[in-house]
Amino acid sequence: MQIIKLFNKSYDAPSGILSSRFITKNGRKITLILSDSKLYRISDKGAKMVSLSSHVRFQIRSIKQQNYLMLETDFIAKPIEYQFVDQPGMWEIFLKQKLPLMDYQKYYEIEKLIGSGSFASVYIGKSKGDGTKVAIKAFLKKMLMLKDPTQWREQIDNEVKVMRYMNHQNILKLYDVFENKAQIYLITQLCRGGNLEQAIKKLEEPLPFLTVKVIFRQIVEGIKYMHDIGLMHRDIKPGNILFRQPVSLKQFGLSVQDGPLISDFGVSSTIQKQLNVYQYCGSYGYMAPEVFACEDDKQKSYNEKCDVFSLGCLLYELTTTKPLFQGNNLKSLNKECNINMNKLLEDCFGNRQLINLLIKMLNPNPDIRISCQEVLNHPVMQVEYDEQGCPLFKDYKKPMTLSIQKPRLSLKSKSNAILPQTSRRNETQSFKKLSQILPPIKRLSTEVHN
Repeated sequence: MQIIKLFNKSYDAPSGILSSRFITKNGRKITLILSDSKLYRISDKGAKMVSLSSHVRFQIRSIKQQNYLMLETDFIAKPIEYQFVDQPGMWEIFLKQKLPLMDYQKYYEIEKLIGSGSFASVYIGKSKGDGTKVAIKAFLKKMLMLKDPTQWREQIDNEVKVMRYMNHQNILKLYDVFENKAQIYLITQLCRGGNLEQAIKKLEEPLPFLTVKVIFRQIVEGIKYMHDIGLMHRDIKPGNILFRQPVSLKQFGLSVQDGPLISDFGVSSTIQKQLNVYQYCGSYGYMAPEVFACEDDKQKSYNEKCDVFSLGCLLYELTTTKPLFQGNNLKSLNKECNINMNKLLEDCFGNRQLINLLIKMLNPNPDIRISCQEVLNHPVMQVEYDEQGCPLFKDYKKPMTLSIQKPRLSLKSKSNAILPQTSRRNETQSFKKLSQILPPIKRLSTEVHN
């Protein structure tokens, strides 16, 4: 059996943000130095190091008035144990920013199972520190490995890294990460209100457009925040928009408190000229044309404007209660992106300002497609609030029709559909290209969801 060591020889000079003295289990004196990306171990035999990746996890434990730092991976038989010479100080705070903890039961207790699937179970939990209610999502590592043997770890790591980096009122908060040899636990903000997809299905008639604006603006603000810090989501859809408390969408517009939360950052990425992984990802019905183009040509890339297209699809669905692309072959319909603008005008109750915004968001050319900031600045997206933060309904006009048409089995559009007039001729001409068909897709990667 091959023996795998946690620490390997270091070829660079140890330096870092934190340093403490320790005693090993066999009585040797060592010094550990923590840097941004490495943990160094200095002894009389020289310097060794281990990279701070999710493969390594830690725990600080007190046993008989002595404090110990425990380090573990899936590849070593049992945890490595180092005794602190002095008090632990800031070690747990700094290590939590880099590594998962080992034992969630020290910090949280599980109260109730609220959902389960092939790869994970979700529980309501409670912090043992302050009693805060949380969601505990427990992933079975064995099932994740069976699903995707080569990239399962990368996707989990990506989600954790992205969530740790973000802090916004409309983005799901990640509190802690725990891992043992069997499971990975993500401790997040608790959302009791389900998701936007479920809420839309419960509607018997379209929402007042002011309510649509109040909800949609907060989603756009969360995505704009991601773009501002150099990230793109790449899988925006109603199922990934969560609500903190159970509330009818019709009542949601009466307050902007406890707004919607954006979730699921497994395929989120930094904005860069050339993407290295997951070029072709997202969910059919919400994917931008430039994302489809990456399936056959790995050299092609895209930027954060792919999220704006997805937001356009979401805005249409939130307004009309119907998906923009409907039919038996959702992939093909989304890929062709053949939108009948006359039908769009009818579905949106003749709201020409809204159609103008959708044209700009759904433009097949990402260079012309507007940004999240421009979405928020558009006249149709303006919302006036009172002193209590509630939106004012004084200018609300009832839609021309509140009837909901039954979803069609297929989406038929005429290639010569007439677009409504806009103030910019080039935008109208560009939008006619929606009927163009992108190159065929040979295969579907595991990152694309039906």
